[in-house]
Amino acid sequence: MSFSNTFINIINHIDDEGQESQPRDLKVKESILSSFVINPTQPIANFKNRKFNWKYLAGELAWYLNQDRDVDFIGNFSKFWSKLTNPGTNEINSNYGSLVFNKEQFGWVIDALIEDKNSRQAIMFFNQPKFQFKENKDFVCTMYANFFIRNNKLNMKIQMRSNDIFYGLTFDAPFFSFLQQSVYLKLKETYPDLEIGAYYHFADNLHFYERHFELAESVKNEKISPESEHTFILNKPFIDYDGDKVFLTDTANSFCKEIYESIGEDRSTLEQDDYKNILTKYFTI
Repeated sequence: MSFSNTFINIINHIDDEGQESQPRDLKVKESILSSFVINPTQPIANFKNRKFNWKYLAGELAWYLNQDRDVDFIGNFSKFWSKLTNPGTNEINSNYGSLVFNKEQFGWVIDALIEDKNSRQAIMFFNQPKFQFKENKDFVCTMYANFFIRNNKLNMKIQMRSNDIFYGLTFDAPFFSFLQQSVYLKLKETYPDLEIGAYYHFADNLHFYERHFELAESVKNEKISPESEHTFILNKPFIDYDGDKVFLTDTANSFCKEIYESIGEDRSTLEQDDYKNILTKYFTI
């Protein structure tokens, strides 16, 4: 099943089995303790009433790869992040690359699964105790990613504490699929016959806000057309690990350079199709 169809099922699940709540005085429809499966090669949710934002995906991925916690660059793709900076700084906490593209996280997962193909310890942590302070506006939504090999397939479980399906999940799914594919490509060096498995997504609280109530209704009544479906398959590795450090490949550096240079002196950016075209140089879409 494509992620577009899964996304419609998620909306129906929240509508049918969820409830309304009002955290921070913002009305939401929510479902508690939800889970679903994503094909990590097809994590794009694209609809006539809510076109997928290739521009933001490209910007966010380059931002993550550069481990750039400053909101200046990503602000060219979404003003959302400027509202979440830490007190007295221009930085946020949820640059996922800064949290996991290092030896302690990405390297740990690779080492664990090379040492023991059946390991149950190949975990990357996102939210951490250091983020538990009262003034924090960016309390990281992702708890951990758990990678495990069974039946010669690399599977991944993502655990979220909280997940907005429109602003969060539609971009979380492609990034986590990218992360799973990155681990997979590195492990293929040790296990040449390894296959890519499933991506299991769990959320303690899965929701959408009142501002998206009408959008949710229109999206769930759409019939998905084949031309709106997309794969998102990494053609060459972006992340490498030599046993001592985790680093970007030349391919990843080339991608980041293109995206960062796409911002003009007047802070304008390219159009959606331009960013999609850049992505197609590096991914099968």
